[in-house]
Amino acid sequence: MLPVDVSEADAKGRRRPAKVIGIVLGVIVAVLAVVYLAGAFVFMDRFLPNTTVGDLDLSFKSSVEAQGMLSDVVDDYKLKVDGQGFALTLSASDAGMKLDAKAVTDAIHSDANPWAWPLEIVKTHDETEKLAASYNESGLGAAVRTAVDEFNKTATAPVNATVGYSEAKSAFVVEPEAVGTALDYDAVLKVVDDAVLAMQPTAKLTKDELQQPTVLSTDAKLTAAAEQANTMIKADLVLTMAGSTAGEVNADLVSQWVHLGDDLAATLDEGALTAWVDDLAAKCDTVGTTRTYTRPDGKVITVSGGIYGWSVDKDALLAMVKDGVANGTVGTFDVPASTTGTAYNGAGAQDWGARYCDIDLAEQYVRFYDESGALVWESPCISGTPDGVHDTSVGVYWLNQKASPSKLIGYENGQKIYESTVQYWMPFVGNAIGLHDADWQPSFGGSMYANGYGSHGCVNLPPYKAAELYGIIQAGDVVVSHW
Repeated sequence: MLPVDVSEADAKGRRRPAKVIGIVLGVIVAVLAVVYLAGAFVFMDRFLPNTTVGDLDLSFKSSVEAQGMLSDVVDDYKLKVDGQGFALTLSASDAGMKLDAKAVTDAIHSDANPWAWPLEIVKTHDETEKLAASYNESGLGAAVRTAVDEFNKTATAPVNATVGYSEAKSAFVVEPEAVGTALDYDAVLKVVDDAVLAMQPTAKLTKDELQQPTVLSTDAKLTAAAEQANTMIKADLVLTMAGSTAGEVNADLVSQWVHLGDDLAATLDEGALTAWVDDLAAKCDTVGTTRTYTRPDGKVITVSGGIYGWSVDKDALLAMVKDGVANGTVGTFDVPASTTGTAYNGAGAQDWGARYCDIDLAEQYVRFYDESGALVWESPCISGTPDGVHDTSVGVYWLNQKASPSKLIGYENGQKIYESTVQYWMPFVGNAIGLHDADWQPSFGGSMYANGYGSHGCVNLPPYKAAELYGIIQAGDVVVSHW
């Protein structure tokens, strides 16, 4: 038996397991490499696990399979939008949606790293935005725009906060904004976009999608504008005529003349102020106007013409109102007038007091009432010949003067046609027509004026009655001549 080298045999025995382990490890590495390379190769066309587009799960799907799934979903897709009274159903074709499925899968692949698949397979890959990119430039916006515009035709638009006048408070106040029912296109489109991106079947509109006011009551400029406007309505001018109120310039009225510009600066509309003054003057001017009144005996009379009455000085009235508004004046003031009456009861009413002389041409009768309205004198008369030339003038006049005696001279076409001396001359139309005694008349009243006894325009009275009236009537008394 040959001797054995024990140490060398032991060394060889120890190398065999190490070699086996190395071989096994090499095989494992080779297998892993193959698996890794196979995985990388697979995920170059197939999608990684947990890859989604909207509700679609594309995990392990090939590009072709994914493209088919995407196309089917988009082709069949419908979205129902409602809320706030609005309703719209959109299909892919309605919205002009078109899908380039290959472009979508290519884009998804561009995000993936197949060489890192061992790490990526445990991650979530939401690629919905790649789908969105394929139709954001489509007809979706146009479809939504058309529907929203149609809805808004009958909807209530939002109202901005503004400054307005409150009659209850007699002041300018900030009036709050209001939302209304009109929809905001951009907000609606975002809701629709979000729903489409997630391939949701429904989308609900809320108050957030309503058009919103652009000016809010919290805007400090509105408060400042209200304060400025309120400084312009402090005036309260009570305008009177013969103690009766003819008009009043107060906050309610002046507020109509205050104009707030786009910059919220308050200015006074002088054109509107002037128009109001013109209107008041027109209502208060009574000279020559038609008045209807009830005589103390109950007869209702309408009379027009004459020179008696109120004639408002518009320039002075305008200056008074402008100054009063500018300075916030408060008080009672007479309406400036170039001529005044003894009373004022509004346009179309009696603008003289209880004391006046009433010449009733229809009755051929004259009456005089004192300050209390009592009948203190009366008499039949004969008025002017009703031939269109010598008719007694109608209207409201002042008694101009009195004269006793007086010589009356009449002219026609430059020729003297009469000359008479009367004892009691009481003219009311210039110095040409008046009341006077007429001792040449055989009697008075009735229809004598139309039967050849009519005057040249004056009102003839029995001498003793003329004497009585002469002692009562005074220059400046009102004379009303009417039918």
